[in-house]
Amino acid sequence: MSSSLATVYIHPSQFPDCVYQNYLDGFFDREIDNRFHYDSVKQSQKWLKIHQAYSPASGNQDCIQTYERCFEATTNHLDNQSQLQLIALGCGGGEKDSRLLSNLLKQERDITCYPVDVSLSLALISARAMEKVAPQSLVKPIVCNLRSARDLIQIIDREEEKRQKIITFFGMIPNFYPDRILPILSEFLNGEDILLFSANLAPGSNYLQGINKILPQYDNELTRDWLITILIDAGVDIDRGKISVEIEPDETQLEISRIAFYFEVEREIEFKLDDRQVQWQAGTRIRLFFSYRYTTTKIQKILGCYGIKVVESWEDKTQQEGVYLCCKEGTKTW
Repeated sequence: MSSSLATVYIHPSQFPDCVYQNYLDGFFDREIDNRFHYDSVKQSQKWLKIHQAYSPASGNQDCIQTYERCFEATTNHLDNQSQLQLIALGCGGGEKDSRLLSNLLKQERDITCYPVDVSLSLALISARAMEKVAPQSLVKPIVCNLRSARDLIQIIDREEEKRQKIITFFGMIPNFYPDRILPILSEFLNGEDILLFSANLAPGSNYLQGINKILPQYDNELTRDWLITILIDAGVDIDRGKISVEIEPDETQLEISRIAFYFEVEREIEFKLDDRQVQWQAGTRIRLFFSYRYTTTKIQKILGCYGIKVVESWEDKTQQEGVYLCCKEGTKTW
């Protein structure tokens, strides 16, 4: 990373033909995959601005300390481990993973780092942040679509000798259907491996009231500008519709809900993608994005359905951010 050339590993799920087909499907199926809002440098930079402005973990000292407590507990548990793999799934800008890495390196350790993201730009940004913290560590950024990368852990394991893994999944669960991503996370965990997991929470004792309380973190101009970018870049006349926001229940896990953004067509829209005509009639709704909100109790229950045990948990004082130290169900060391 410090030389003029950077080595990046691209999983087949992010090969151009696969990515482009998924991209087209989103417009014809009228449901944009969340990952396509992070693809370009422009989109990544817009997302980073939203994260800095609205994330509970950004600039909130108590929230930062919540993560630090988790990192300290993890470091203490790994007291005798000198060789580790840090696999940062959905690494984003790498801020949290870099702080974790800094904690781990308070003792002399040989750590190989894998910042993994669907965005090439974010994978590189995260790799750079990790390298600054750990200049002696080997950092291997990977670009992949986690939903289509169940073999990723086998690929990583083939890269080097078997080491205990710390897998992080910070702030990612809101943007995945839980029944699609949690089986993959469960397959990543073996033996004494650790999963560090965080989720955006609905604060207070009333779940739906809590979601409504934090809705302004989503329903704002920065987020709307970020989400509309994919339509503008595709040549959609956005003046023929408007963005709406609503809270809707999950189809399979009825005890959880998500915040969903839709582009509602008010006047017929026609445009071409790959020489194919796309036509949206007035009244058509295209889902642009969704984000789930949880509670710690719901997290424990849902993770348990996939053989993942919450060993310790921490919440910030606002109850908007939860951090969880997890392992595979039945692991004796816990």
